[in-house]
Amino acid sequence: MTDFFNKAAVHWDKDPGRMQMAKTIADAMINALHLEGTELVMDYGTGTGNIALRIAPHVRRIIAVDSAKGMLEVLKEKILTDGITNIEPLEWSIEQDTADLPRFDLIESSMTLHHVRDTDAVARTFHKLLLPGGRIAIADLDSDNGEFHEAKGIAEHNGIDRKNLQQVFKDAGFDSVRFSQAATINKTSSLTGKPRDFTIFLMTAERH
Repeated sequence: MTDFFNKAAVHWDKDPGRMQMAKTIADAMINALHLEGTELVMDYGTGTGNIALRIAPHVRRIIAVDSAKGMLEVLKEKILTDGITNIEPLEWSIEQDTADLPRFDLIESSMTLHHVRDTDAVARTFHKLLLPGGRIAIADLDSDNGEFHEAKGIAEHNGIDRKNLQQVFKDAGFDSVRFSQAATINKTSSLTGKPRDFTIFLMTAERH
């Protein structure tokens, strides 16, 4: 899967629909989180950094992590070109040690969770990485019957079931788990070949 994203990185931002989706999701996060400008943030699965770049003016610092080096190289170019000083790209994934990472005020992630097999591990690791009272904001694809992605084998889940995800994060120690709709995307189904709407949820929660 990482190979797919490494190869796709150079063309990733050339899809206007993808760029609009990132803007809509980032704005939904900003509206929901009421950021104070002092937060240390992890952007998990940052890709080319489109969410991080939009949130960066509202927080103190973002560590933008991804397992795909190609994606991070594109983000590094953006940071250098635009003179951004509060985003730090880091090659890291949920399976790796957390010892060298700081503890965060906020962890946010967009359209990444359905690519990760073990969502329980994600919830536990996010809880471990957050300061007491720290928050999460996760935007992801509602259950989609496997129709969203054209490429086969890059998604571990056919979207995410909200009730199941809520229980996973409650079991990991999160309170105030809430859902809202972050975006709607109209694109061609990979199964039927016909246009359909796909919905993206935003889940927020707080660490015990």
